[in-house]
Amino acid sequence: MFVVALFAFYFVLLLYITYQITKRKIFNFNFWQVTAIFSFKVLLGCLYGYIFLKYYGGDDTWNFFNDSLGEKGKLIHHPDIFLKDFLPYASFGHEHSFGKAMGLYLRDLEYWTMIKLLAIFNIFSRDNYYIDVLFFDFAICWGPFLLFKLLLSGFPHKRKVLYICIFFIPSISFWLSGIRGEGLLFLFISLLLYYTNKCFLQKKLIYLFWITVAFAGFLVFRALFLLIFLPAFFSMVMSNNGKHKPIYYFTLTYLFCACIFFGSMLAFPGNNFSNRVIKQQAAFFALQGNTRFNLDTLKPSIGSFIKILPQAFANTFVRPFIWEVKGALQWIAAFEIISFWLLLMLLCIKPEKKTSQLLTHPLLLLFLFYGISQILLIGYIVPFPGAIVRYKTIPELFLVIIIAISINWNLNYNNK
Repeated sequence: MFVVALFAFYFVLLLYITYQITKRKIFNFNFWQVTAIFSFKVLLGCLYGYIFLKYYGGDDTWNFFNDSLGEKGKLIHHPDIFLKDFLPYASFGHEHSFGKAMGLYLRDLEYWTMIKLLAIFNIFSRDNYYIDVLFFDFAICWGPFLLFKLLLSGFPHKRKVLYICIFFIPSISFWLSGIRGEGLLFLFISLLLYYTNKCFLQKKLIYLFWITVAFAGFLVFRALFLLIFLPAFFSMVMSNNGKHKPIYYFTLTYLFCACIFFGSMLAFPGNNFSNRVIKQQAAFFALQGNTRFNLDTLKPSIGSFIKILPQAFANTFVRPFIWEVKGALQWIAAFEIISFWLLLMLLCIKPEKKTSQLLTHPLLLLFLFYGISQILLIGYIVPFPGAIVRYKTIPELFLVIIIAISINWNLNYNNK
């Protein structure tokens, strides 16, 4: 009974703080909108933990929590040791290669960041996982809020569509509300995009600080994904002050990156840019899973990447099919795939009259180019449907936003 009362107390307190911040002009939400957003996120965050504990033996979300219990004592009694774990000496002591040592350090840094953040929460939650979910979701909910604010400034007439897409798509919100790295990654991406846009309007040192923090967080939680994000990001930056249309910079940048990536296979057959992707795929192939999609082994050749492209596309944009679904989470994934294609069909039937103009917006082009390239990369390296649906959540949300913004939702719409 005490735990329930403590959960209710913290829920009301955090909701009050969230409302006090978002009711300001910067967001302009009313109390019931904020209540719906925060309640939905916390509900799905708790459901995430319950499902993985009951049906999957805990998974990483509970492993993070269990490991954080010992860290709380370290924080209280030995705060110096608590902080020393963030230093890289252990990683560099095990590896002589700088690249391998840095990769090991980033992996450790993600782990330490998660469990030490939970250790701080445990002081207030009395070591309760579900109360930790409250604090964690309060911390990461600012990612969706910042993205909403950013998009609303460019598309004020799409407020309702953005409100639903960013906060209330069940499958996407589910994966971005549990105690996992995806929620923090979304926060850092939103910080990066929001404050980069602020820098376009007014250059302030504080904006550069938040951009640096965002890049650091992106690097810690998904270093490989950051490499895929950078071409789209730099294309958006160049579009802001460029003389040409934004699509010119995106097309030029991606053609250049493609030439460098595939050209390195011809110039350096034994050591090229494809090695990182191939190693990541091999690491996933070494893991065990209940369900696995067909995915051929990548080789450092252009022909191999072309050959496996249909598999990568099918595994991420089409599967799982209804007849191959196993378990509740795969049903969610299948429903998500069907909904995505239905939404795309609706766009073909009822597009906005200015859809072509919408797609000249640098931010939407970033969503488009990054979303497709990131999801395809996931298809190339990950054979497990459970991991695929979790990893592709953020780029998929970006694609859904583009489609939803480009649809004419007016019931009185006619083509005349």
